[in-house]
Amino acid sequence: MKLIKRSVKDQIYDIMRERILHGDIALGEKINMLALSSELDVSNTPIREALSMLERDGLIEIKTNAGPSVIEYSRELFMSVQETVEALILGAFEIDLMNGRCDSLCDMLAATLEKQNQNLEDKDEYEYARISMEFDSCFIYCTGNPYIKKMYDGIEDIFHLVVMNGHVTTTEERHQVLAEHKAILLALRSGKTLRAKDLIRAHYSRPCRE
Repeated sequence: MKLIKRSVKDQIYDIMRERILHGDIALGEKINMLALSSELDVSNTPIREALSMLERDGLIEIKTNAGPSVIEYSRELFMSVQETVEALILGAFEIDLMNGRCDSLCDMLAATLEKQNQNLEDKDEYEYARISMEFDSCFIYCTGNPYIKKMYDGIEDIFHLVVMNGHVTTTEERHQVLAEHKAILLALRSGKTLRAKDLIRAHYSRPCRE
């Protein structure tokens, strides 16, 4: 068995990605390359390469004469991401139904709902958002289609940032999201696919935090 050595740029990418998703680096915040180079004890070259990867993923922006910074939150970003995820999930749902995978989908959704319910009072916003989003990803992964999964993976991190910054993460909000998830699953269990689609659309029409 051959061991694969991970490059420095990949390690920096993982560190920066996690910091952005956890909110350790705020949306819109500039990234100090000199400070990062000093902290990680590496040259600027792998840092630039890692930042280019993050830019490719849409997590940061690199502007001429301004340097790199995390993407800024806006209503337009929220709406665009929400519409994209809704389209992917509804499309995946159609494939799940067409391939007779509704029972498998329901089992996957039920498992994620159990985790979501158990972590309802979790104070770690990042972890709770990740668990809540597992419900959405069930529709994607149940298809077994690697191309749809790749499309979803390409927007999942930005979707996470939108969830973290676009909704008020109060106890009431968490209970509301959980209730909406339960209603979708109930509709599916009852064979009411049209009702489930309407509930999914309503779920992704919730207003963002201004």
